[in-house]
Amino acid sequence: MSRSELPVRRRSDPKKGNPLADHSRPTAPDWEKEHLLAGFDRLYARLVAWARNAPAWPPFEEASGLVRRLEPRLKAPEIDLDRALVVGFLGGSGTGKSTLFNALLGRPVSRAGKEYRPMTRRAVVACHPSVDPRFLGLDDDDMEVHKINVPMLQQMILVDCPDPDTQDPEDGAGGVKHLDILRTVLPHCDVLVHTVTSQKYKSHVVGRELLKNAPGRQILYVQTHSKLDEDNRRDLRTYLDGLGLDVPEVFRLDAADALRNQELGEPVDAEFARFRDLLEHELASRARHRIRRANLLGLYDWLLATIRPPIDAGLDAVGRLERSMDADRAALLAKVRARMTERIDANRRLWRSRVLRALTQAWGAGPLAGLLGLWSAGGSLVRSLILLRARTPTQAMLAGGLALSQLAGEKWRERQAAGAWAAEADLGLTEADVARARSVLRGHLADAGINSPAPASTTATPRDLSAEQLADVAVAAYQKLDTEAGAIIERRVATRASRPVHVLFEAAFCLLPAYLAFHMGRNFFYEHLWNRAPLLGLDFLLQAALWCLIWGVLLGFLLLHLLNRGIVRELKGAVIRLSPADLFESLYADSAAACLSIRGHAATLDSIARELGQLKGAVGGGGVLDLGLGGLRTNGRPATTGAEAQASIDPIPPMIEPVVPASTARDRGPVKREVAT
Repeated sequence: MSRSELPVRRRSDPKKGNPLADHSRPTAPDWEKEHLLAGFDRLYARLVAWARNAPAWPPFEEASGLVRRLEPRLKAPEIDLDRALVVGFLGGSGTGKSTLFNALLGRPVSRAGKEYRPMTRRAVVACHPSVDPRFLGLDDDDMEVHKINVPMLQQMILVDCPDPDTQDPEDGAGGVKHLDILRTVLPHCDVLVHTVTSQKYKSHVVGRELLKNAPGRQILYVQTHSKLDEDNRRDLRTYLDGLGLDVPEVFRLDAADALRNQELGEPVDAEFARFRDLLEHELASRARHRIRRANLLGLYDWLLATIRPPIDAGLDAVGRLERSMDADRAALLAKVRARMTERIDANRRLWRSRVLRALTQAWGAGPLAGLLGLWSAGGSLVRSLILLRARTPTQAMLAGGLALSQLAGEKWRERQAAGAWAAEADLGLTEADVARARSVLRGHLADAGINSPAPASTTATPRDLSAEQLADVAVAAYQKLDTEAGAIIERRVATRASRPVHVLFEAAFCLLPAYLAFHMGRNFFYEHLWNRAPLLGLDFLLQAALWCLIWGVLLGFLLLHLLNRGIVRELKGAVIRLSPADLFESLYADSAAACLSIRGHAATLDSIARELGQLKGAVGGGGVLDLGLGGLRTNGRPATTGAEAQASIDPIPPMIEPVVPASTARDRGPVKREVAT
């Protein structure tokens, strides 16, 4: 029933001086109601947005479809806490459902008895004369409306639903029109009264309809025929618990005896009186708001409990995919590290030459620095000595050209050696390795339900794509290693050949030339001029230069040994520090992004569940177990999951259940009847 169908309480105009004008102000209950609706609005908006923005993943798609199907029932503005409570009676044929319906009203309204089997073929609606029952969505030919002015119907509408376990050849195609009526009425019910007997309580058809309509509704369980049948409530609890239903209490009463006593003006038994008082005074008046809140909270609870298991199972597959990607990256990285380590060992001369070049650039001027600079260009100087053997200009030109060509070739080889880091084969990987990794990745993507990323070009083959990505990985890896090697060399020169070390080595190198210069000065100024001793000859000068060179070379060897010691080990450490993400991001970027998106969206669902828990705490938990009302259990094994839940919401094609044959020789009587009492 919409809010427009309710009686409107008119407020007096404050301009006319009516003292009741203060009723137009919001009261504390009004604010409480608005805050409650605002909380439901936020929860609804977050859940709907979560479903609409879900990544393309089968568990999310299944959950989104279920949310879309339930969206009209989840929308908070459609909650009307003041609407009359709709109580539907659901049970198999012969379980006393219609008799209980009549006993609560105190008069025979719905046809009951063996002579009317199947007893209920149409929806029998008992409501207050001011209520329009068309909100149930039934045509006039599909329901009997009884407008009765009794206290119970002041805030309650009773609906005797058709029997789900009967068939009638005259009742539409296949004799299952009563099922269509039943499935139209039940979604409008706030509370279901499920009736059984000690002989008939395990009906598959009735249980199926009960489970389909249990989400977001409260259920009262009643065992009828208590004067005739034995107490079978323990077995009934076991059966209902197996269906995933909470059963706080099972009422046991005899509706036929209660109806007969009321017709005779005699008091009814205590159990029936307690059940009637629960409906009339607790549910219809004091607990009506609690029931509606519990229904909506229970619907959200059931929805989250239903969509969560497939998502959790899918997250396990996503976890296996992530672990597989980590293992594949580790295997590829091991091969790359082994190849890079071999390249580092094979290029020790390159590292020494880069250390010497960095040292000469850092030290700049100085005798020993100049000698090290000459050492760096020593190969060129040695080749230039061939010019001294030239006797004619032609020989000099030939010797110079040969030296220049050798120098140019050496420089080209140095540049080739430095640029070889980006060579594809230097990674130690082949296209077969990448193809195998991609094949394993596609298998795990299929297991996780994630679509494999498509190639960037429709004309590219997997081989071309692998070669291109392999080249990109090689360039990135060796550029990163080259940058790391340059940083290591600069750090070594800065720490092991600092300015104090430079001054120390320059001073040590200058000791021998200084001593030789002193010796030559002493020979000239003292021994030769005063003592007439002969001057030191050219042999002394050559030997002095040779020993100075040897001394400089020894110091250079010592210094370079200090700088080069452990550099290969440090470069290998840089190779070990290379992470798989740095090398193979292009190979696994799409898959890793998909996994991250799925986990982030699942975490959002966890946040929505926490918000639901906070809302339940704000409204008192929404529990109604103290009233004897049960419902679908969400904290244990769910009754429906996945596709079963979707089927329970989708329209279900009629099914013929030949449980109770219908009589074809009876008089149907009027279909619609209105009785005003």
